[in-house]
Amino acid sequence: MNTKYNGIYRYFFGCLSILIPAFFIALSFYDFKQEFIIKSALLSFSFKFDPLSVFFVIFISALSVFISIFSIKYGDKYDKKPSLFFYSFFFVVSMIILVISNDILTFLIFWELMSIFSFLLVIYEGNEESRKAGFLYFLMTHIGTVLITASFIMLYLKTSSLSFDYYKGTAGVIIIAIAILGFSIKAGIMPFHTWLPYAHPVAPANISAIMSGIMVNMAIYGILKFLFIFSSGGGAFLGIALLTLGALSALLGIMYAMVQKDIKKLLAFSTIENMGIIFMGMGVSYWAKIENFKSLEYLAMLAVLLHIINHGLSKSSLFMGSGLIDKYAHTRNMERLGGLSKKMKQLSVLFLIGVMSISALPPLNGFLSEWYLYISLIGSVFTGNLYMVYFSVIAIALLSLSGAAAGAAFTKLFGITFLGKPRTVNAENAVEPHIIERIGLALPVLLCVFIGIYPYQIISALNAVMFYLTGGTVSVNPLSAVQIIHARSFSLYAPGLIAIAFAAVLLILFFYLRAFSANKKRIFETWSCGLDEKNSKAQYSGSGFSSSIMKVFSSFYSSVSEINFEKDVKKYFRLKSVYTEEINDIFEKYLYIPIGKLYLKLSDIFNVLANSENINVSLGYLFLSLIVCFVIYIFIIR
Repeated sequence: MNTKYNGIYRYFFGCLSILIPAFFIALSFYDFKQEFIIKSALLSFSFKFDPLSVFFVIFISALSVFISIFSIKYGDKYDKKPSLFFYSFFFVVSMIILVISNDILTFLIFWELMSIFSFLLVIYEGNEESRKAGFLYFLMTHIGTVLITASFIMLYLKTSSLSFDYYKGTAGVIIIAIAILGFSIKAGIMPFHTWLPYAHPVAPANISAIMSGIMVNMAIYGILKFLFIFSSGGGAFLGIALLTLGALSALLGIMYAMVQKDIKKLLAFSTIENMGIIFMGMGVSYWAKIENFKSLEYLAMLAVLLHIINHGLSKSSLFMGSGLIDKYAHTRNMERLGGLSKKMKQLSVLFLIGVMSISALPPLNGFLSEWYLYISLIGSVFTGNLYMVYFSVIAIALLSLSGAAAGAAFTKLFGITFLGKPRTVNAENAVEPHIIERIGLALPVLLCVFIGIYPYQIISALNAVMFYLTGGTVSVNPLSAVQIIHARSFSLYAPGLIAIAFAAVLLILFFYLRAFSANKKRIFETWSCGLDEKNSKAQYSGSGFSSSIMKVFSSFYSSVSEINFEKDVKKYFRLKSVYTEEINDIFEKYLYIPIGKLYLKLSDIFNVLANSENINVSLGYLFLSLIVCFVIYIFIIR
């Protein structure tokens, strides 16, 4: 395309990406009673707005508007390949339509469109790294799609209908388990996470914000639909399984995030942690639903919905911030940054708030959802169910440990990137981002602050979807959600008081320093471990920060390190030495690589056998396949 018109192309799709989601937000407030169907010559598409889909439409659309505002200016670096804006627009639209789909074919068509457009965006850069990440993502997401399709086929065989309206209360344990496996791959939950740390970092930053802040939650939408709408009841162990899977993912995800040098890869592993937290909430809520602990079910579901919102806001803002760092400091490696708080003052403040939110520090929004998850876990301990007591106590310990690790990981991220002295010329020459980029980043950050300080307004807004999922009825009182929380003193949380106390402490400290300091203004160089020199390397590094933690938790990591010495000066002196360290994913090393090798060996064996010239052998394979299909139909589908 002519580069003269590329900017127009960007602004056109940027405006569309703002207007279309805004239209869907407005549409979601209209009270649709019935489904509406769009018919074509070959297919008919069925759509319906229920409380769950309305929640996700508003969530997807609002975040998309923020990211689109950011992309209007940030996207100028991609003007030479403007297909980015086309793909991203239809990526967002496919997700919005996905959550209002009301039959199998419509859902699967838009699920596949979402996967295809996201795949095209992952490989958008066109380098070897993005192609490898794209292949892995394409493979994993379609394994998930096969499992999801299988679960829908089973529902169709039970009901003889493609419409979701006929599936309420019909899905058995096996159908739900298969669906959860399929959706878990898209969510990036461990051990199905291997694609996520590769795919999210290689995509453009605005696309990473959409994928990590929005797309992974489409899997959560699917799981909520199967667990709380389609489920026929029973299978309380599924709740415990989700709780266990979520707790392990939360801990391992943030442990791997802590040792990363690439900012976007750290954020990608953090997404795995936060998906684990959401899985924990869904597990507790489903278990409480089956065991008929309504208050516990309600509080856990509140934690799930709040964390979807909170993680989406904070993670999208951090990915946008990482894109601005890469754009203006020309690297994502925090070991080559430092001192950006002096060069990018406004960005550093916005990034700091995002870091505090994702670290679940009060009074910001990230703490709110984790607070209610803790409350629901503590409540489950007192239910008297022996299994749930054991698993809840362990989950509380793992969640606490992952929270501490998150604080350490994001302290490292902000401290090494924004504080200290610049480590390279690029960091030294960094400048403040464009005002449109800052506005797009500031909008979700401001919502993080607002929701954290004044949460009861959004809790009230979640009434309909919480009662829809938990099987209750919506109260006439618009503040019923708040009243239910207030009625249980153990679940109270007063963020306003925390914010006032925090502000009061800062004011007291400020006036104390003003009153008793010898000089009104003191200017000093940044402290560099007592070294009075200009060498920027003589300061704390990210690797140094995480090395002690790696030693303590060495069983979590598979690391390979090497020291290379260059030219000798004398026998015991070296001119230069290079230390390299590689952190490998234990699941990838000990699970996926061996499975891949076994698959290739089996493929070679079957290839030799299938190409046999003996007709009896071919007929034998055909007969064996028929038997397998018959067994699957008798013992699984029926």
